[in-house]
Parts: sequence; C-alpha cells; structure tokens
Amino acid sequence: MKKNSSDKKKMEFKPIDERIEGLTETLPDSERKLAELLSTRQVLLATHSATELAAMAGSSKAAVTRFIQRVGYRSFAEARREAREAQCWGSPSFQFVPDLSGVSEEAFSDHLQRDLENITRTFERLNPRTVERAIDKMVCARRIAVVGYRNSQAFAQYFARQLVLLKDHVSLLPQAGQTIGEDLAGFSSEDMTIILAFRRRVPIVDQIIRHARRINIPVLVLTDAATTSNELAGDWRIVCETRGSAEFDSYAAPMSILNLLVSTIALRPEILSSNRLRSAERLHGALNEL
Repeated sequence: MKKNSSDKKKMEFKPIDERIEGLTETLPDSERKLAELLSTRQVLLATHSATELAAMAGSSKAAVTRFIQRVGYRSFAEARREAREAQCWGSPSFQFVPDLSGVSEEAFSDHLQRDLENITRTFERLNPRTVERAIDKMVCARRIAVVGYRNSQAFAQYFARQLVLLKDHVSLLPQAGQTIGEDLAGFSSEDMTIILAFRRRVPIVDQIIRHARRINIPVLVLTDAATTSNELAGDWRIVCETRGSAEFDSYAAPMSILNLLVSTIALRPEILSSNRLRSAERLHGALNEL
C-alpha cells in the first residue's frame, strides 16, 4: 500500500539528538557547545535562527553551519524545516517549553489560558450541521465501533463507555491483545465507525478509514488542528485544538466535544425511549455495585 508523503517523512525522521550521538569525531569547542544545547533543547532548532542559536551557545553562525552539515543536513534551512514538521506532527521533543521555574501562579495561568483558548477555538470552528448529522447516524446505527490508538485510546475508551449507557452494540477497538480486522469484518453501511486520531497517530488509522470508506461504513473522525484537511477523510470530521502550554498536548477541547456529543445523544427521543440508562441504574442497585 502506498504511503503518503507525511508518513514517509515521519519514518525517515531522525532527531538531532540521535544524529549527535552518532558522531564519532571529536567536535571543536564551538560545535561542542551547540551539540550540548541541542541535545537537551531540540525545540530550539524549530524556533530559533542560526544567529540566535550561536548566541545562546556562545558560538558563531559559521560554527552552526558547520555543525548542522556535520550531523547530516545539507543546510540549516533543511534542519529547521524538518524540526518544524516534527513539531507539527507531535514530537514532544520539538514542542515549545516555557521558561518557568517550578510551580507558580504564572505557570497555572498560562496553562489555564491555553486550555480556554483551545476550547474556544474548537467550538468556534465547530459546524452544527456536521455534529447533527453525525449524531443522527450514531442514534440509528446498528453497531458502533469506537477506535483509538496511543493517547487517543483513553478518550476512545471514555466515549465508548458513555455510549454503552445509551445504546446496544458499542465496541471499543482494538480490544486488548487483539487485532482489529476480525471486529470490523462484518460492518456495513448500517453501522458506524468513530475514530479518535489525535497526534501522534499510527499508520493503521489511515488504513482503517480508507477501508471503511471503500465499503461504505460511515466514519466520524475527531482529530487535531495540526492534521491537514486532506488527511483522515471521514464522512464527518471534528477538529480540536490540542496545543498544550508546554511539551505535551492538551485534551481539554476533545473531552469537551465528547461530552457534548454524548449529552446530546442522551436527549434524543429514540435513546430516551429505550430506557437503557435507567435499566443500567436499576441493575447497579440490584447487584449492589455502587
């Protein structure tokens, strides 16, 4: 199966700290300082110019150029472009880390502000018609598969558990220790696949979506703002802002969206009439579970 260009870039990507570790020659002092700086703060390659890096390392622009070529890049521009691509698809080493020491009110404020901005931007771009149509399908679907890998698996698990309270035949995929092909084998246009694909996602996610579209399984995709519009082409697509205040992504906006979806579904007449939630609550009492 042909891989797209972004997949190839990720596979070929070699972080600069690995390039530095692979050097067998002794570095001049001016380049050694750069190596020490970039080994621990790779993000600087994406955010700073060669002149700025030289100043930070107490080196020179010429030394930066020599060092960059020594570790295998043709030019500083190429190194910075690769670092920015890694920053876009989610490598934690290339995320901006604020210069805040320890726990502080300023750190709390920055973190809160980022989450609030993420939620605001996510809902500003949210298309009510897209949400309505996706919910219509979720309500009437015979079966629903909720798919998530890596970080997305935790959110897929949360969403699947909420849907189980409202509908029959909801599955979290892949199941522990299993592959996904067996579970999707019987799915058709009467069913639905919900895919949570926040960066950094594994290649099989794209393959699952292509398979579903090929055999007309409706697909809802929830993804991040760094994913381009021509990637992960589901029937419905909800884009969430996930850029964090430091190295790791923030999932405040995706959780808010998932809560919106399940809360809206719960109020649909078809769901209310099924009384599944009420039955579950009665069983909790009968089984003395809570």
